[in-house]
Amino acid sequence: MMKTQQIKPPGRLLRILFRLPLILYRGGLGGLIPMQILLTTMGRKSGRSHRVVVDIIGGNKTKGIYYVSAAFGPRSDWYLNLRANSTVQAQIGRRKFAARAVILPLKEAEDLLVEFVRLHRRYARVMMGVIGVRTSLSEDEVRALASQMPVVAILET
Repeated sequence: MMKTQQIKPPGRLLRILFRLPLILYRGGLGGLIPMQILLTTMGRKSGRSHRVVVDIIGGNKTKGIYYVSAAFGPRSDWYLNLRANSTVQAQIGRRKFAARAVILPLKEAEDLLVEFVRLHRRYARVMMGVIGVRTSLSEDEVRALASQMPVVAILET
């Protein structure tokens, strides 16, 4: 049985780097960022709105379904906020819409992550390095990582 690696929380430098897409969205340039979605969640403790840009790992634009993954694990603030309140505002490029977040069962999350890696292997390898995971990206390893990287469906309402 393969040992699952622990995902490292982002350090100070990565946190700054991951804030850059927010700056682009604020400047009306969110359309320059492919495969990402801006989510505005309600703080589970503060009740204030919080914004985060996360990668879209799959979906169906026609049906208004977008899948995102908590790459830094189930203790990510935005993920915990969605668990507490599934109503979110979303933005892709300049298009804004109301949405509802649904946490997927593990098997569906595994299948989505495997498909994402199959389609975007280079990008997946870079992102695994960013979160501190060394992997061959074999199907078994990706499925094992899914237990640490919950997948959420963002459903346009």
